[in-house]
Amino acid sequence: MKKYFLIYITMVLASCGGPQGIIVSEAEKETFKKNYEAFEKYHLGGIYAEDIDLFLELYSDSLKWSGPNNYSGTYQTKAELTAAATGYFNQFEEFKFEPGVGPDNPGSYWGGSLYSDMGGETTDPNVVRIYGLWSFKHSETGAPLKLKFYIIQQFNEAGKVVMLNEWFDPSSIETQIKDYLEN
Repeated sequence: MKKYFLIYITMVLASCGGPQGIIVSEAEKETFKKNYEAFEKYHLGGIYAEDIDLFLELYSDSLKWSGPNNYSGTYQTKAELTAAATGYFNQFEEFKFEPGVGPDNPGSYWGGSLYSDMGGETTDPNVVRIYGLWSFKHSETGAPLKLKFYIIQQFNEAGKVVMLNEWFDPSSIETQIKDYLEN
């Protein structure tokens, strides 16, 4: 009886170990790391340096971009991303990105999918979700600003982003500047 009890306990504990059958290869881990490091080098690096060419190095010429104010269900182009980024460079300075979504969840980069309403799991390292908090200053007024930031970047085999979806609230910038000037 003791033998059966030990077998039962072993089976219960083994079944509590999370999803079974999902194997992430070393190649997938390396690709994922290469992709999020490209975000750090080009996207963040370009913003920190206010260097539009460095920023754009990450994005393919055929980029499909859905910016934070895009509600039409269509995609914008790399040229439109260029104009938006240049606008931010012209109005703001002292950019800083704090990775993660708070002190209880400091992770910033996520890939693959364990659960989906579409069914199935994926270990695809070429779709990277990125969370964090931007801090920067309005150049004209000196107002300190913060924005919660969430994007999904889809990379091609050449390591370029072919699809970019961004979520943040640009309208909060105006509110933060107004509050700064009133206080």
